[in-house]
Amino acid sequence: MTIDTGHPDSGIVEIEIPSRVDFVAVVRMIVAAATNAVEALQGERLDDLRWVTSEATTNAIEANLAAVPEGRVAIQCQVDPGRVSLSVSDEGPGMPTLHQVPDMTDPDRLNIEGAFGVPLMQLLSSSVSFLSADRGTTVQMVLNQS
Repeated sequence: MTIDTGHPDSGIVEIEIPSRVDFVAVVRMIVAAATNAVEALQGERLDDLRWVTSEATTNAIEANLAAVPEGRVAIQCQVDPGRVSLSVSDEGPGMPTLHQVPDMTDPDRLNIEGAFGVPLMQLLSSSVSFLSADRGTTVQMVLNQS
């Protein structure tokens, strides 16, 4: 695992981890600590950040394990007053199209194990985008305090 905080005044933290789920809690803790350092998000919004960080990191690890077990997950967190931008990248096979999973309100959804991470990220983030290719996906999320 590598952690780079760049210039002390940059507000950017970069983390690179191996594809192991036992690093998810460490990533969540570092992102939350960076956010607390400048009081970028507070209360429920800080909890939302913890959730989306866990979901995105776990999804990236799972994508790597499916195709490139030795692959790394790169996390970049930019912290500004009242705003956090989070980017999580993997080296996996790319993301399936979102229409393959029933809507969260569809009763058939109860028959599917998993696949709640993307809707959760969309619900809790102020904005979210997915950049996917044949090899690798990057999830970019922004969370604003209000």
